[in-house]
Amino acid sequence: MQKNTTGFQTWAGMLFGRAIDSRPAPRSSPTVFHITHYKAGSQWIHRLFQALVPDRIVAPEASHHQFLDVPVVPGKVYPTLYLTRQKFESVALPKDHCKFVMIRDLRDTLISHYFSLLKSHDILQDWMQTTRTALSRMSKEEGLIMMMDGSIMRTSQIQWSWITSGEPVLKYEDLLRNDEAILEDLFLRKCRLKVDPNLFRQVVRANRFEVFAGRKPGVEDVNSHQRKGIAGDWRNHFTPRVAAEFKERYGSLLVATGYERDERW
Repeated sequence: MQKNTTGFQTWAGMLFGRAIDSRPAPRSSPTVFHITHYKAGSQWIHRLFQALVPDRIVAPEASHHQFLDVPVVPGKVYPTLYLTRQKFESVALPKDHCKFVMIRDLRDTLISHYFSLLKSHDILQDWMQTTRTALSRMSKEEGLIMMMDGSIMRTSQIQWSWITSGEPVLKYEDLLRNDEAILEDLFLRKCRLKVDPNLFRQVVRANRFEVFAGRKPGVEDVNSHQRKGIAGDWRNHFTPRVAAEFKERYGSLLVATGYERDERW
């Protein structure tokens, strides 16, 4: 099927088990939806929301139960929704709502997810242990190719669904370069969070990689969820074979999302 990217634009911890607070937020507060995919800064954005509007957070749950299976609570904030556009739009939404979609270069997503499953991610489900065991028994090249047909396929579906809709998207890489200005426009203007601007800036700065991880961006810790904090790290890990396999599966998506002009990278 031909992918229509007309109108495509760029925009700039707590898991499982928390009961949903069904009390609505003040009427003037829109319901906020943060749509993204694995390894695209989702926990970074979650931490910011948690620091700025903790009383409005609806905590993420397994299989997105808090969003897909129970009524949406008006005025609340729903972080880390790993959903395609079709799945998101299958839910009845409050009229006054703000959504934003955040993506990352799928090549860096693959690398980050590889190390996360191999080393740093808590084992939350049986499939994660199975994958970790499999990855530990094969070369990095073999592991990356295996993952292209696994979890990364789901991520590509999320990206395609939003890109083809013409919805604006926020890129993780843009946030790395200009987090304060982009997030101020997103959080305080578009999503109308009632937060003091000075407090907002303090929270953004306190959650930057070098502060939160205690390392400069690019200094790697493969055992940390905050592994490296840079864009373009895929170049350090892609072999010619990995690149060829990736292009065959996802080359057109990199062009559609604006990460490459063509498939000659």
